[in-house]
Amino acid sequence: MKVSDGYTQDKKCMEGVYLMRKKYFAFIMAAAISAALLTACGGTGTDQNAGNGGKTQNGAAQDSGSGSTAQNAAGQESGNGGTAQNAAGQESGNGGTAQNAAGQDSASSVSEEQARSTALADAGVTEEEITGIRVKKDHEDGRQVYDVEFYSGNKEYDYEIDASTGSILSSDFDIDDDFKQDGENASGLTPAVSREDASAAALAKVPGAEEKDLRIKLDDDDGKLVYEGDIYYNGTEYEFEIDAATGDLLEWSQERH
Repeated sequence: MKVSDGYTQDKKCMEGVYLMRKKYFAFIMAAAISAALLTACGGTGTDQNAGNGGKTQNGAAQDSGSGSTAQNAAGQESGNGGTAQNAAGQESGNGGTAQNAAGQDSASSVSEEQARSTALADAGVTEEEITGIRVKKDHEDGRQVYDVEFYSGNKEYDYEIDASTGSILSSDFDIDDDFKQDGENASGLTPAVSREDASAAALAKVPGAEEKDLRIKLDDDDGKLVYEGDIYYNGTEYEFEIDAATGDLLEWSQERH
């Protein structure tokens, strides 16, 4: 009886140890599985968070891009506004140019030819009866005027005509006894070179000039007969002196008006 009881107790002891080992291994396995599951869950969460973070960053980048687009759009609108202002400025500038042009046209609405005709009509002479005519635009007391000068016979006429209205502002004439159409001087002597030849020699030096652009007179220069005169053509005045005995050109000068 005692031997049997001892065996029974040993057997129960062995069974208890086996059960404890089995529970221990089961616990270890459960812990390992739990750790593996936790690790897997943690990695997934990290990946998801990383993905969400990436999406957030992408969204932020998109928002930033949208902001840049908005800024670009605003910049373009601002640029367009600047272009519009520039265009407006150009139109304003063109308007100013047009006004200036209109002002200039208004200031000289009377042509040079009209001023010339007005002076001749007032003097009662024709184109064929005059010589040495000159028409020059000038400024007088803040307004534009035409100065018209010409010879007819032994008279020298001088007119001032308003360039905007064509009205005669002043006029006068002088008798020039030294200016003789027949080529004689005050002493009644006839030179070797005729007035016509002296005139032709002077006009030959100014291509395009005609008899009407010339005025000439015979003068006594210290006992020597000379032709003195001038030509006014295309805004330039030419002055000359010609030897009445030989036809030589003694003096010549020109000045642009």
